[in-house]
Amino acid sequence: MSNECQANGPSVVEIKVTASECGAMPEGDTIILEGPAINYEKSGPVCITALNAIYPWIIVSRFGVETDVLDFDTDNQCYHAVCPCGTVSFDIKKI
Repeated sequence: MSNECQANGPSVVEIKVTASECGAMPEGDTIILEGPAINYEKSGPVCITALNAIYPWIIVSRFGVETDVLDFDTDNQCYHAVCPCGTVSFDIKKI
């Protein structure tokens, strides 16, 4: 892909399921985003509702923004987010 979504080259973001009470996204699973696309070979199941809800944390991670406004965890170098159902917790970071 070569477009403005790639910025200065594709970034890689890891979305790790850290806790889950949902069968759609089991604890320990990971989603890998390369630029704006999901790498399905390296990723577990994807819940579109959760992905849409945590997108603000994904986009700031893609572009290397660390902000207290979205509760960036400086010790773990990631953002923590929860799906809208409240059943899945994520760590989101640029790798």
